[in-house]
Amino acid sequence: MGPVVIGVLGGLDLHGLPRNITWTRLGTTAASGQNTIVLSEAVDWLVGDEIIVTTTDTSIGHTERHTIANISSNGMTITTVATLAYTHIVIDEVFTNGQVVHIAGAVGLLTHNVRVINRNPASDLFGFRVLVTDYAINIWDPIGAQYLYSYYKGYARISNTQFIGYGQFVDAADDDLREGIHLYNLGDWNASRPTYVDSCSFDGGSFSA
Repeated sequence: MGPVVIGVLGGLDLHGLPRNITWTRLGTTAASGQNTIVLSEAVDWLVGDEIIVTTTDTSIGHTERHTIANISSNGMTITTVATLAYTHIVIDEVFTNGQVVHIAGAVGLLTHNVRVINRNPASDLFGFRVLVTDYAINIWDPIGAQYLYSYYKGYARISNTQFIGYGQFVDAADDDLREGIHLYNLGDWNASRPTYVDSCSFDGGSFSA
C-alpha cells in the first residue's frame, strides 16, 4: 500500500457535524476591498469557519481563502476577517435567442470538525492517502493439506470531513494513483457495504504526476 496511507480492507467511517450546505454561489458581486459576501442561499456556517471564494476571471490564483468574522441572522451575508483581494462577479448574460447564462463565483466551506491532516513537515507534496480496495490471499492449511482462499473488500463512508495535505506527488503507475482518496477494484455498488464521499473539503494537496 505504500507509506502514509489509511488502508481500508474492512470498513471506514468518518462523519463530521452535518451542515445544511457546504457549497453555494454568490448572490451579488463581491468587489475587491470589501469584507462582506452575500450568498445566494442561507447557510448554517459559524464564526471562525474558513471558506473559499472561487475566481471568476482567468487566473486560478484569484481564488481566495477567508475566515468568517460574522454571519447575519438569515445566514446569507458573511463578514470576513480580511478584505477581498479580487472582485468575484455575479452576472446574468442574456443571448439573442433568449437563453440566460448565470455566472457567479462559488463559495465553499473548508472547516469541518473531523479532520485528516498531513503532519509531515518535510514535504507539502507527499501527504497521506486513503486507499479503499480489495485483497485476496491463499493460506496453506497443513491440517487439511489444502489452500484456504480468503477475500476482503473494503468500503468507506465519509461525510463532512476536512482533508488537509492529501495526495502524493510521485511517478506512480497508472493503476496506483496517489490522490487523497483512491477507490480501487470495488466492483458494482453494494447496498450492504456502500462507499461514498459526501460534503467533504479537500484543503491543500497534490496527486500523481
